[in-house]
Amino acid sequence: MRGLARSSHLAILILGLAASGAAAQNPSDQPIDLGKAGDLQTITGEDQHSLAISGFGVGDYSYDGRTGTNSAAAGKLAVSLFRELTDNLYLFGQLTTAISDEEGGEPATEIEIDNLLVSYTPARLTSLSLTFGTLDAPLGFERDDEVLLLTPTTSFNFELGRPSKLTGLFGTWSLSPRVDLTGMVANGWDSPLDPNKGKTVGARLGLLPAERSSLGLSLLYGSEGPADSTNNRLLLDADYAFQPGLGWIVAGEANYAKDYDLPGGGDARWSGAMLLVHRQLARRFGIAARAEVLDDHDGARTGLPQTLTSWTIVPIYSIGVGREGIFANIQHTTYRIPRFQLRGEIRVNHSNQPFFETSGEPSQWGVQYTVQLVTTF
Repeated sequence: MRGLARSSHLAILILGLAASGAAAQNPSDQPIDLGKAGDLQTITGEDQHSLAISGFGVGDYSYDGRTGTNSAAAGKLAVSLFRELTDNLYLFGQLTTAISDEEGGEPATEIEIDNLLVSYTPARLTSLSLTFGTLDAPLGFERDDEVLLLTPTTSFNFELGRPSKLTGLFGTWSLSPRVDLTGMVANGWDSPLDPNKGKTVGARLGLLPAERSSLGLSLLYGSEGPADSTNNRLLLDADYAFQPGLGWIVAGEANYAKDYDLPGGGDARWSGAMLLVHRQLARRFGIAARAEVLDDHDGARTGLPQTLTSWTIVPIYSIGVGREGIFANIQHTTYRIPRFQLRGEIRVNHSNQPFFETSGEPSQWGVQYTVQLVTTF
């Protein structure tokens, strides 16, 4: 009888647990399972494509060897945002804050939309990408962000010979792993808003002739100037970069440009070239050297017919390796941008005309000394 009682109690316990399990499995008592239709993260988009924030800061001390003018400045802070909206659509924007005294008055802090673009790659045509917005002109080697350079200053060719920014529509077609073609329809040179009714059109053919080497051939043509006094402008540009050995970079660009039918009558042309060599001497030490020439034959870019040359040497001390993203590599190279850089620059400028300011009369020679700190985050 005692065994029978124990068996009855055990049977009742098993039946109770079974009933509880059945009740727990009742769909009406369970949260909605979205596993098959997509979980909550899928519905809201949370964490599917995360927002990436990066940026850089620049501080420097500069000294003009001919005028004695010198200044220290915490001069620039840039923040960039990158977000994949879908697997084939992304958004990139960069706000840059910089101190400027170009007008010769009190220094002012300026904030500009340095880059803002939306890029789309068709799902069934992954060799094609379409980009709309403001971005670095897809030609030449140098860029206007100090973190993407190997020297504290940019060359005359970059500043005067070609545009640094373009705003418009760009399409890049990868013809093969070693060849790509970019076409563009944009506002004029460095024009966030078009000052006239015309547009600038252009193309760049990019080649990878060998491992760790690149070559680009570009053409731009379009109207420049305000609406009441426009003229057509042509630019031919070639850029190159190759790494002949471990720790070496040889890069540069050359350009030829011409303004047609200027409002005052006649044409104007200019041409130039720049060569840069960088050598990583040790883990934290490197050195860069740059030489260039810019022939402003008709004075269209400087206001004086002249030939400008400059020679620059830059020792570099660096710490760490930067993060991924837009500030990860020097363009067209495998050089990883350090987390922190201390650069010292000696730049000697020359003109065949008295052009550079001194404490007295203008001179054919100019000397600049710069110490620059650049950090990425």
